[in-house]
Amino acid sequence: MGAQQSNLNISENDIRKMVTHPDEHVRASMAQKVCRQIRRVDLTENEREAVSEILSFIIRDAASMVRRALAVTLKKSNNLPREIAHKLIRDVDSIASPVLTFSPVLTDDDLLEVLKSKAASKILAVSKRERIKGDLVKAIIRFGDSRAVASLAANDGAELGVHMGSQLLDIYHDDDLVKESFIARRDLPSPLVEKLITMVSAEVAVRLHEKHGVSVEVATQLANQSRELASIEFMSHSVNAMDLKMWIEQMDEQGRLTNSFIVRAACNGQIPAVVHAFARKTQINTNKASLMVHDSGPFGLKALCVQSGLSDRDFRILRAALLIHADLEIRSGQSTREKFQKTMLERILSLPIAFADDDLEYLFKQLDLVDEY
Repeated sequence: MGAQQSNLNISENDIRKMVTHPDEHVRASMAQKVCRQIRRVDLTENEREAVSEILSFIIRDAASMVRRALAVTLKKSNNLPREIAHKLIRDVDSIASPVLTFSPVLTDDDLLEVLKSKAASKILAVSKRERIKGDLVKAIIRFGDSRAVASLAANDGAELGVHMGSQLLDIYHDDDLVKESFIARRDLPSPLVEKLITMVSAEVAVRLHEKHGVSVEVATQLANQSRELASIEFMSHSVNAMDLKMWIEQMDEQGRLTNSFIVRAACNGQIPAVVHAFARKTQINTNKASLMVHDSGPFGLKALCVQSGLSDRDFRILRAALLIHADLEIRSGQSTREKFQKTMLERILSLPIAFADDDLEYLFKQLDLVDEY
């Protein structure tokens, strides 16, 4: 298969496991590992042929999570062969979308063919690309739904002039999402700003404008920030235990303190968040929850999982994550946060545990993200 090319550094054993292992989770993990090696090197012509051969095995895998590992890992890479990219964008939405949004190997003609299919999720993915020229803009407006138009309107890389923008505002004058997306643009021309001011609700934007001197554009953008992104940002950077406790309480009050959140936080090494989450769910104090989470035996953690309604699989993942985290804290020394998280995710994904598909996809994406640092 050409796997012994020195630049690629891919072992025959990795390829064998990726192709023949009976467990699709193991194949997906190995596909992620192999694709990360492919992503980071400059390939010779011979190596490109070898890569195409290797990826052809992944693209034919019946398990969607294996193909998704390929799509997520190589979505931004010039090393993704164009013929493989074409197969990925014809796959199911969860596999096609990252490639449609990010891949530099796709041409405008490739993207136009996808837009003509009128597949809503795929059109939405194209609308998020970093640069979208005039013909693609027109096709997204023609074939896409209001979600795609809103995404396009918010995309500073989309070529939306005054004339086309004004037409869209006339068409979608009753659609708050489209109007708010226009306001979020950094390069919004003055005529469109003036038109929007007459169309949007003044309740939030004008109040902030009058009291704090914030522009209408910025005020509306702040009012519509994603709570999910804010939560992730907070957990990643907050070191204040009291703030973290209050944040967990707010999540619970809003119905967002889910079992999946606890598992994902543990896999990312956010153990204090896990402790506070268990304390909140079981109505015990944080110190007791911490003792039970870090109990050298499994019983304290098991009791918390049972009381919180977590499954046996969740318990096994949490138990493994805590052991890995403790081991890495001893061994990592002065390792950066990103390096620590990357190593932890790699070890989590190598566990002989059948993760839920959405959790597995999330972990792959997190690993792909930290691997870029």
